[in-house]
Amino acid sequence: MRIIPKKIMCAVDFSEFTNLTLSYGQALAKEFEAHLTLCHVVSDMVLMSSAGQAYIASEKIEAERRQDAASRLEDIGKTLDMDCDTMVTTGHPADELTRIAEETGVDMVVAATHGGSGVKRFLVGSVTDRLVKTLSCPVLVLHGKAEPGVLPGDRKKLLNRILVGCDFSPDSSLAFQYGLSLAQEFETQLFLAHVVRPTEHVEFSSADYIKVQEGDYLGWNRSDYLGLTRQANDPDAQRHDALRERLERQLARMVPEESRHWCTPVTAVLEGEPYQELLTFAEKNQVDLIVLGVRGHSLLEKFLVGSTTERVISRSGCPVLAVRQTDTDT
Repeated sequence: MRIIPKKIMCAVDFSEFTNLTLSYGQALAKEFEAHLTLCHVVSDMVLMSSAGQAYIASEKIEAERRQDAASRLEDIGKTLDMDCDTMVTTGHPADELTRIAEETGVDMVVAATHGGSGVKRFLVGSVTDRLVKTLSCPVLVLHGKAEPGVLPGDRKKLLNRILVGCDFSPDSSLAFQYGLSLAQEFETQLFLAHVVRPTEHVEFSSADYIKVQEGDYLGWNRSDYLGLTRQANDPDAQRHDALRERLERQLARMVPEESRHWCTPVTAVLEGEPYQELLTFAEKNQVDLIVLGVRGHSLLEKFLVGSTTERVISRSGCPVLAVRQTDTDT
């Protein structure tokens, strides 16, 4: 199933990484012939009096800030060689971007995180982190620490190698569809990787039973997977190699036959902590984009910290496309 986003929104914060965000947003919009929207959120402003008392900025000040932001955004839009809409709103950036995306039916949001760690990352990167947890549409997270050396006109050079992390769950299956569609549109090399975790770290809920449409593992359940994972750590080299071969065949079978006319995927079965193995593989193979599924549908699950996708996003040197499966996707 080819996925074609028709509405793409760039979150513009007027930082030094704005050009990076525009490069990817424009490239994606042109390749998919999608409508592009540039959105800036004016944060609620709290002023301090001389006595140290906090108060909300006046409506006049807020209106001036909105007008200034709208003017700057329009100027940016005029520099692009394509039609686009501009939108300015006020509030908490992540909440407002999520609201606008849902109300206008946005298919993908492009946002940059400024990187950093510890307190700096909590303060600066929190907007993008929250977007990944709250948006139902995919979020392309760009890293400010990366060199923004690609100009908007060089869109073919933005993506040459795409890596999709596959654990055979519904979320990763949707991520694969996005990865395959992007690979076809940008004519890139496609990598598919599955990571076998050490037995003691395997954590699957009843909702994560591995169910695939075709192949060796039709009807897998938790005990089957745990059993095979133990085999992966078994000193018996023959059984270990047999498992790797079966997993690699399963990865290869994910690619539809009609896609093989233009795509010859590279499959890899890795062993270790998933986020670390994916990052190492991406760096070694000079990957330009990592595509991963985001698990969790309940409010509690959305805000759990430490998932593979979140760890990859926070540590990756290349952009990461986070894809969440919604009820309409099932």
